[in-house]
Amino acid sequence: MATGARPALGLSIGVTNLAAVAADHSITRKPVLTLYRQRPPEVGVPSENPRLDEPGLVITDFVDRVGDSVGIVAADGSVYRSEALVADALLALAYTATGGRALPGSVTVTYPAHWGPAAVAALDSALRRASEWSHGTSSTAQPLSLLPDAAAALYAIRADPGIPARGIVAVCDFGGSGTGITLVDAADEYRPVAATVRHQAFSGDLIDQSLLSYVMSELPGTGAFDPAGTSAIGSLTKLRIECRKAKERLSSSTVTTLTDALGGDIRLTRNELEDTIRDSLDSVGRALEQTLARSGIRTAELVAIVSVGGGANIPAVTTTLSGRFCVPVVRTPRPQLTAAFGGALWAARRPGDTSATVLTAVTSATATAPADAPASVLQPALAWSEADEDSHIGPAPGYTAARPSLSFDHDAHAEPEPKSPPIPWYRLPAVIITGTTVAVLLVGAAVAIGLSTGDQPTAPGTPQRPGVTTTAAPPPSPAPASDGPTTEPAPPVQAPATGGPAPPLQQPLPPPPTTTNTQPAVTTDVITPAPTTPASAPPATTQPPATTQPPATTSPSPPPIPPIPPIPEIPQLPPGIPQVPGIGQFSAISGS
Repeated sequence: MATGARPALGLSIGVTNLAAVAADHSITRKPVLTLYRQRPPEVGVPSENPRLDEPGLVITDFVDRVGDSVGIVAADGSVYRSEALVADALLALAYTATGGRALPGSVTVTYPAHWGPAAVAALDSALRRASEWSHGTSSTAQPLSLLPDAAAALYAIRADPGIPARGIVAVCDFGGSGTGITLVDAADEYRPVAATVRHQAFSGDLIDQSLLSYVMSELPGTGAFDPAGTSAIGSLTKLRIECRKAKERLSSSTVTTLTDALGGDIRLTRNELEDTIRDSLDSVGRALEQTLARSGIRTAELVAIVSVGGGANIPAVTTTLSGRFCVPVVRTPRPQLTAAFGGALWAARRPGDTSATVLTAVTSATATAPADAPASVLQPALAWSEADEDSHIGPAPGYTAARPSLSFDHDAHAEPEPKSPPIPWYRLPAVIITGTTVAVLLVGAAVAIGLSTGDQPTAPGTPQRPGVTTTAAPPPSPAPASDGPTTEPAPPVQAPATGGPAPPLQQPLPPPPTTTNTQPAVTTDVITPAPTTPASAPPATTQPPATTQPPATTSPSPPPIPPIPPIPEIPQLPPGIPQVPGIGQFSAISGS
């Protein structure tokens, strides 16, 4: 036995056949279970199982009812659960495969890929009730494994003859009750890209029925055989069996003969069989195209088709699919045993946790859904078609994985240290400086707007800020030389008092009574500005005290513009400015 191999057993569940593959041989049985009171049950029919030498309770049609809450009623009125019958049939098949000896410690059971979680869980529970599989036969025995038949078939096909390692691969299982279509991504460890699709328009049973109808149409038109009569039921059953055998023979030969109900021979060719199944076979191609479209996969992305099941033996299946999709159709010499062979290879190669060939498979019968099954199905193993009696279905020496393990430099690099959080924009120095500059510009603009509002004359008797009125002396210096009124220099007098733009006057107000009393100090301000011009000019530079506000730049955020105190409204000036008493006499004296 090759290094790393172990005694293993692969069991396959099918509606038409149950299969078992041991170290050096394989067997198939019909899913027919015979129960005895004083001995273990037997599986199969008398023509294939010589141990069926005494009558018992025969139960059929239980495989496709696994997980059904309604039990199967036997001929004696007893009721049995379908999954319990399947477990008994597999146990009897396993002992038949080992010749009655103790079962190997590593066993894999493959189930139809289209089964739902409830059916898989029910089968798991029933198998665990068997002491041979719940405890094993040795301390190193692995627990029983459950595997979808599509995954097991891929495992066997990868071992021999091989399939592409990139692209989409379609697994088509041509069974007795229907065709299962499973799409897997080879580049992603052969993981399924969608749930298995069940296509029931093409199956082994339908092929047998179509061939039976064709043969009956070719029978001679005599009155000796009436298909509608009740006496012909037994003859039709025998003829149907003959049609199934003829179908199987035509897979390897081009012509065969079968015996009809009248005892004569009917010649049947492969071309006649292909003509009979052409329409239903074309429906498989359409179903595969629809499955690809529903999964968002272009037909050009399909790189291979894996054909398994008993129907894959028909040559027309291979030629039709290959011609329709222009891809290779891969199958084993005995496609009806491909799933069982894959299960045996899986059981033989299943390593411990420290092995280099450990796979991500369901290591026990606790799978809850077909999607949980080992999607990565699939390291190469010894070609099952070349295994001899001494191989014990062991792996080829040196095989460790489907592809070499790859490692990348960037995987080993430590992750970069996290960068410090960025400084908020409102705390950046540039933002603070810009905010300060904007504040200064706003203050300067306010001052400029205040200076530009000198078009409105103001009353000379506004004594609100006498200290500030002296700063307006430079502008009115040419006033004595003008012949008109000397009220034009008044606007600069009001400008320094405004820290911002003056609010618009809502309505003219009557002059206050105090404006009529002109104090001598006011007349002095208007007449004697020229001598004081040099002295009063420098204080004009002290007007922008608002520019001293930027000390707020030390704060983390731009300082808000200080509120401008309300400016007292300027009373409406009268139409004419009253003359100062005695000003005319003063002018006459000075003129003389």
